Amino acid sequence: MTSLAAIIGDPVSQSLSPAIHNAAFRSMRVDWLYLPFLVQSGRLRETFAILPRFDVVGLSVTMPHKAEVARIVGEIGDVDETVAIIGAANTVHFRPDGSIHATNTDGQGCCAAIVEATGADLARCRVVVVGAGSTAAAVAHALVLNNAKDVAVVNRTAARANELAKKLNGRCRVVEPSDVESAVKQAQIIVNTTPVGFNPSNLQGAATESPIDTKFLHAEHVVVDAVYRPLMTPLLTAAENVGAKVVDGLAMLVHQAALQQKVWLGVAGDVDLMRQTALSAMQR
Repeated sequence: MTSLAAIIGDPVSQSLSPAIHNAAFRSMRVDWLYLPFLVQSGRLRETFAILPRFDVVGLSVTMPHKAEVARIVGEIGDVDETVAIIGAANTVHFRPDGSIHATNTDGQGCCAAIVEATGADLARCRVVVVGAGSTAAAVAHALVLNNAKDVAVVNRTAARANELAKKLNGRCRVVEPSDVESAVKQAQIIVNTTPVGFNPSNLQGAATESPIDTKFLHAEHVVVDAVYRPLMTPLLTAAENVGAKVVDGLAMLVHQAALQQKVWLGVAGDVDLMRQTALSAMQR
């Protein structure tokens, strides 16, 4: 019998996850099929009651459901330490014994993308994380777990940044607006987790904004952007123009997907294959 995996979110029609996961499943020669499910807010508990009936084994979770899924699985199943700390889940496993488990692969996927692209030793790096949402929390937590030398959070709303720092028990620090330039210039790695720069249709003149002042960037930086539409965001373009190394959002996407497959199947898929599949899908 074919095992099903799915992505739930609102919207999901633009997601590359079905293409990349199905490509990985075919290459692994497993009888799995990955589908997109549009699930509106307020329908999650109903959805979790129904999914096991359709032999859904694996679940990817995208916006706006990551926090609510963490709460639901925390009540009816078990969550790992990452989810318990950051309060957001992007991966659910419906196990053969009927139990439900949730984790979050966003942060470690980001770290894996950085290491693969640059060979950086995260333990030696000062990192600035831009944003304070669920992706920022996952990335900051993963950086802490990877013993990053310093994890600094830059966010337009100080209260949210302080909430993130509190979740991580003070193991990251919040950068005051007056200190952003200094923090960025002293960092080795900059990670944007905000949607600033998102321009899915590549419209001329749209999404020219950068989440930080690009005048702060220099050639020694590694600059990462979670946005992958377009692949080269205004932030990454500016970074490349000053000679910095860039890591696009597609690298983060395929690495976190490979980690999801490891949760569901015990083995990670081919990230190079998934990237090429995603690039092909983006050109259609």
